[in-house]
Amino acid sequence: MSSTQTSTLIGKKTAEKTAPAFLKHITVWTILRWVVAIFWLVVAVFPLWWVFCVTFSPTGVPVTQQWFPSSFIDGFQKIQTVIDQARPSIPHAALVSLVYILVQTAGMVIICSMAAYEFALFEFKGKNFLFTLALSSLMFPVVVTLIPLFRVIVSLHWLNSFQGLAIPGMASALALFIFRQFMESLPKELMDAARVDGASHFGVYWSIILPLSWNATLTVIVLTAVGVWGNYLWPLVTMPSPDMWTISIVAAGVAGQQAWKTADFSIAVYFLSAIPPIVIYIFLQRYITKGFSMSGLKG
Repeated sequence: MSSTQTSTLIGKKTAEKTAPAFLKHITVWTILRWVVAIFWLVVAVFPLWWVFCVTFSPTGVPVTQQWFPSSFIDGFQKIQTVIDQARPSIPHAALVSLVYILVQTAGMVIICSMAAYEFALFEFKGKNFLFTLALSSLMFPVVVTLIPLFRVIVSLHWLNSFQGLAIPGMASALALFIFRQFMESLPKELMDAARVDGASHFGVYWSIILPLSWNATLTVIVLTAVGVWGNYLWPLVTMPSPDMWTISIVAAGVAGQQAWKTADFSIAVYFLSAIPPIVIYIFLQRYITKGFSMSGLKG
């Protein structure tokens, strides 16, 4: 071996020894995954960041030039102006949306968990067909069932009422799927032990199965709360009275194309209405991930 080859070999070994340990495990696939993840992060976060910057910037500055928040005082003044000028008031609309969330979420958890209890832990004729039929409703857009549901609400005299607003959305195929997948993983020995102790069919569900399904329940609650808060079409159809308008309707009315408001004012309205679902998701996202992973939806 020549002296040149020997020095080259020694240089490679020295470089391998001095290189950081984490660089030895980096591959092209790892770099590609990081690039895709960062790109997706930018796409998802940038609109929220831009809305935040426009809201907390001085009035009069073009919205296309606001990439960083420059005036928190002006931002809070915009938010106060939005609260004062919006009619119906945003706090009242937020309260209506909150009650809407509570009613629909409570009903969805009870109805879907009881249905999943039967589908997951008991055998009966037509079980798989009925479950497939329920899941097939996910393939239909909301507008397909909008008119039939509206006619039912009208016939029951449920317009401008929380029952007309919330009850049609309580039967959720996605919630049924999440609950069923989770309950199938529960040990049936617990049910047998509860029956030996004298628990009834409903008592097993209420005392054993539902408390153990807390992760699935919390997942359904968070997904439903975020979806209901931003629901626009159904409240618009069933709530003709302004006193029953939800936050999405009020925000669209205040900042819509016919509102004749400045761009930064409209963006401040959307920013204010988006705060609750963002906060809910940020603080409870780990429970959503855990609920999906324990429900058999591992990615």
